[in-house]
Amino acid sequence: MKKIIIFCMLLATIAAFSQQLKYKSGGVVYNSENKKLSSNEVRALLANNIEALSLYNDGRFKKTWGNVLFYGGLGLVVTNLIVNSTSDNTTVSSYNSNNPYSSPSLHSEKADMTAAIIGGALIAVSIPIKVGFPRKIKAALDKYNTGLADNYSPRHQLTLLASANQIGFKLEF
Repeated sequence: MKKIIIFCMLLATIAAFSQQLKYKSGGVVYNSENKKLSSNEVRALLANNIEALSLYNDGRFKKTWGNVLFYGGLGLVVTNLIVNSTSDNTTVSSYNSNNPYSSPSLHSEKADMTAAIIGGALIAVSIPIKVGFPRKIKAALDKYNTGLADNYSPRHQLTLLASANQIGFKLEF
């Protein structure tokens, strides 16, 4: 009988910690059953813990802006390189009628790389932002998970049941 009661209490303790959240790469959060949670579901779970919710929102904000800067910069670099590789920046000067011995001359200009430089700068700025956002999300999930352990108080109720035909204990979790 003691073994059954101890087993039931341990089972209740394990069940209490089953709501923990796990972080995996790319800002994706999973619950204890390895089910992928959307950001709205995570926010709903973190709603009771204001500090964890704030950290999670900061992490998601950093992820969004890191992506905007990275892909915007990548788009600028690629667009500038495609435009410069397909355009012709050479000019031909025509024959000078005042000088009978002159021939047409070919003049080439450098390609304008301003957009590629700006794009490269955006990519460089996005790298520390994209590297830093998982730290915020992990900290939020750690606060949430430790809050579960701190707020958990087992509510076991042991009741003696007796009737005309039987007697026994009822253990409620």
